[in-house]
Amino acid sequence: MVGEKIELNIKRDDVENKVKRLEVKNLTVKGPEGKNAIENISFDLYSGEILGIAGISGCGQKELLEGIMGLQEVDEKSSVVYNSTAHGVHELVGLSTKEIIGFGLHLAFVPEDRLGMGLVGNLGMTDNIMLKRYRKGSGPFLHRKIPQETAAKIKDELGVVTPGLDYPVRRLSGGNVQKVLVGREISAKPTVLMTAYAVRGLDINTSYAIYNLLNEQKKKGVAVIYVGEDLDVLLALSDRILVLCGGKSNGILDGRTATKEEVGLLMTNLKEEHE
Repeated sequence: MVGEKIELNIKRDDVENKVKRLEVKNLTVKGPEGKNAIENISFDLYSGEILGIAGISGCGQKELLEGIMGLQEVDEKSSVVYNSTAHGVHELVGLSTKEIIGFGLHLAFVPEDRLGMGLVGNLGMTDNIMLKRYRKGSGPFLHRKIPQETAAKIKDELGVVTPGLDYPVRRLSGGNVQKVLVGREISAKPTVLMTAYAVRGLDINTSYAIYNLLNEQKKKGVAVIYVGEDLDVLLALSDRILVLCGGKSNGILDGRTATKEEVGLLMTNLKEEHE
């Protein structure tokens, strides 16, 4: 499709000076009809690392991220502790997404549903970026200069094809919508960046641009969670991989030593007894 052979060559630096940013314990997200979407998920997330989430589609990846962000109802026994150098330690369970943002906790989230949850389709790039920044404004007036500069930078760096920065994003192709969304979240300079299917619908060159952006965030000490569908990419990009099966954790693997077959077996619950 791209006219040349593509080899997967994603640079992965070692994790240095890691600090625990998230401590997730027994996270259970409630689902429809009284069933749990995910159940008793526990893991730690460190600064300067990429934690990949592997699993068959629909096994709880989306609900895991939304539960952390306060977008889904979680069980009262669940715990998500966020450790911020600037703002201290906070328990996130029980807080709304607005309250989490109000605490100054830099959790950036790229949702699976781009226009349904991520962006306002009738607005352009500049206004969608202003949505993340309006609480920082002073007085009744919103200043467009910085969001406009950010939008222009995202357009240039990620190659967003649009007639203009104020052109409604719903009229853009799916790939360009995703570029706007990922670029906006990264521009917010998060401490924790959670991405769900960040390269879905993107061509190979833009996908690599996203991988490079995630690695740049990692170098800056950002703790990254990457949910993806391509096992080859997960194995090449992730420092550790949390494998989900049927809404439960089936193990955490070292991304440098794990094999595609090993991850695949855990995804289908062929491990005799998960830890």
